[in-house]
Amino acid sequence: MNYGLYLSASGLLSAMHRMDVAANNLANVNTAGFKPDFAAAAHRPAERVEDGLYHIDSNTLLDRLGGGALSAPTLTRFASAPPEVTDNPLDVAILGEGFFVLDSAGDGSGDDVKFSRDGRLTLDADGVLVQAATGRAVLDDGDSPIRLDPALPVEITAAGAVRQGDRTVATIQIAAPPDLTALRKVGENLYRAPRAMADARRATGSFVQPGAVEGSAADPIRALMGATDAGRAVTMNTRLVDLADALMDRAINTFGFIA
Repeated sequence: MNYGLYLSASGLLSAMHRMDVAANNLANVNTAGFKPDFAAAAHRPAERVEDGLYHIDSNTLLDRLGGGALSAPTLTRFASAPPEVTDNPLDVAILGEGFFVLDSAGDGSGDDVKFSRDGRLTLDADGVLVQAATGRAVLDDGDSPIRLDPALPVEITAAGAVRQGDRTVATIQIAAPPDLTALRKVGENLYRAPRAMADARRATGSFVQPGAVEGSAADPIRALMGATDAGRAVTMNTRLVDLADALMDRAINTFGFIA
């Protein structure tokens, strides 16, 4: 096999993945509650080592080159971002750990639940408290949608209690999954997790700030630099692929003729 071609191709794929991740972070620098991703890469061992073919004679030079780069599972930085005041009484920003738990009924995810840090809330036509961006119902601490009277003003306290008049209608559920690495992004700024993770532990040290939403945790400068660096890596590896192809073409056309 053409070792240089395969090494350059693996580097190209890894760099393209890094560019996609950086571009997604850059596109969400103004998305409420967004958590940026980190594109990790892993070193692939030489093929002889990876496949356990130790009985084959070793080519020391090729073994030292390794098998190229592989894209490792993408990681997410869950650090909190500063809240941004909106003065909308239905907006809430989580201060500390935890996620809002959203209704997953009818979306084909089975018993899995959806988590989000986006606290832009509103009332739908039926008076149910929903997330404005997705229309999903926000669940209370009893795993039920929160129904309100659209004709009455709504007050949300720092403890997450939803009040109308002198009555506490419900308390917004804030779940603290014990293993953040098990969360999977599924689009719409949502995370998917098994139901057991939502039930495992409720966030006890978290409060909400009414009239505000959590900003994006993506750093625009870091995201732009990441996209630029990845773009350079794509260009470099593309040139190396072209060079390996040209060398192979020349070798075939120069030495491949039968005398």
